[in-house]
Amino acid sequence: MFHSIRWRIAITFVVLILVCMGGLSAYLLHFVKDNYLDNLRMQLTAQAQLVGDASEPYLDSGQTESIDALAERLGNKISARITIINADGVVLGDSEKDPKTMENHSGRPEVIEALSSEVGSSIRYSTTLSCDMMYVAIPITVDDKVAGIARVSLPLAEINGALGHMNRMIIGGTGIAAFVAILLALQISRSTTEPLKKLTQMSERIARGELDQKIEVTSRDEAGDLAEAFNLMAARLKEMVTLLTSERDKMAAILSTMGDGIFIVDSGNRITMVNQAAEKLLKLSEDEVVGHTFIEVVRDYELDNILQKCLKAREQRTGLVETESRKQFLGVIATPLGSGSLVLLQNLTELRHLETVRRDFVSNISHELRTPVASLKVLAETLEEGAIDDKAVAQDFLHKINIEVDRLTQMVNELGELSRIESGEFPLNLGPVDLSEVVRQVSERLRAQAERGGLSLKIDTPPDLPEALADEEGVEKILVNLLHNAIKFTPPSGSVTISTKVEGDSILISVADTGVGIPADDLPRIFERFYKADKARASGGTGLGLAIAKHIVEAHGERIRAESTEGKGSTFTFALPLAAKP
Repeated sequence: MFHSIRWRIAITFVVLILVCMGGLSAYLLHFVKDNYLDNLRMQLTAQAQLVGDASEPYLDSGQTESIDALAERLGNKISARITIINADGVVLGDSEKDPKTMENHSGRPEVIEALSSEVGSSIRYSTTLSCDMMYVAIPITVDDKVAGIARVSLPLAEINGALGHMNRMIIGGTGIAAFVAILLALQISRSTTEPLKKLTQMSERIARGELDQKIEVTSRDEAGDLAEAFNLMAARLKEMVTLLTSERDKMAAILSTMGDGIFIVDSGNRITMVNQAAEKLLKLSEDEVVGHTFIEVVRDYELDNILQKCLKAREQRTGLVETESRKQFLGVIATPLGSGSLVLLQNLTELRHLETVRRDFVSNISHELRTPVASLKVLAETLEEGAIDDKAVAQDFLHKINIEVDRLTQMVNELGELSRIESGEFPLNLGPVDLSEVVRQVSERLRAQAERGGLSLKIDTPPDLPEALADEEGVEKILVNLLHNAIKFTPPSGSVTISTKVEGDSILISVADTGVGIPADDLPRIFERFYKADKARASGGTGLGLAIAKHIVEAHGERIRAESTEGKGSTFTFALPLAAKP
């Protein structure tokens, strides 16, 4: 209640009215009572003066025995109690009691005051009449000497009754006036705060997004001016919100479709906004990013250092950073934005990887071409220098030239085949394929090579293996490449195993060996063209077999993967779809 302006105004007025009315009532009650008592005191004083004048002859002549009858007679006439006392305080006459039974009155306040100031009065309890009385006493002088005291008194019961009636009239009138004033105060406070209440309600609706609000202007006072200003403000606010919403939607669409990560950082290094690309880049949700400091989120000193330089110099800062924790290569652009900064992160990991692949491809193909070309050149120069005249030597050199040409021809053919597969020009002749038979045929083709290397070649295929929907020639190429590599990189007394099994809607074919294995750093790149692990360099080959196998498998809509432990062997697994879905 006390939080409302209306009630604060109303309560203030009510309290003020009650205080004023209460004060006025108290003043009037006190004033009326004092005025009434003063009038009564003056009346009793006049009566006491008359009683004194009537008693003076009796006191002068010494006829004190007649004074009691005089007091009784005068008391009946003025309807008041009359007491006549001599100078020593002895009661000579009383209109209510027998003076002989009354005690000495020399110690009464009004008697003492009358003797000292000619008129004495007091209000006190009368032990004789057992009630509150007002007493007024005056001295009676005979020959300029005080011969006695004339006292007139009235019970206060009558006075209090009259005062009570007047008090009730005053209090009643004051209460009615206060009630009317309170009603007026409440009405004034309501009419004053009603426009503010409407403004508050409309402000709350605007805060909820209901911008089509307008207050009806019903007055020409300050409240009316405020209502007009509010209507203008609401219209302008709606225009601004519409414009800002449109711009925000455009910005949100831009940020959400950007491939680069965007962070908005305030002056305290805390992230206030992040786009989806940045969340994906950091593998975090918005709740884990917004409100945290930049260094807490990126966890990289170099990235944070670029931001700090931008915030300090208020100039754009750029850099390239390779993060250790995420193994990412990032391009960073930090641009001042207000008191904070906008940080753009470009994930250049794939571009760097492609650049590495390109560089390695050029290096590898140069290496692969250099050896046969150098051999051909040496053989040709040797023949040119006279070796051609020696028939046996010439025949041997020509045989070696044919071998090198065959290697070049194989490389060119495999490059052409890989190019056709990658460009989609290698058509797949899909149909039901008996994988058990294909595995058996490939194994028989390479069994002699395995035996020459001192290896055991095993086949593990279930007898009820279903047919696969695949290109039979492509499957043979995959198996030949995988099995040839397994035999080539497995030392004597080792083993190579081809196994198959059904998993879901696919058939998994695995080629496992107990060979030298592949280093962990080389494993992610073994399916790249011309890429060879260091141990494979000396063993020849073009380095294209696994790349061809990968693309054929992916052309079937499946994946190929490699698992290896250096020194213990490798396992290559690829999948083919079932011809008939279970």
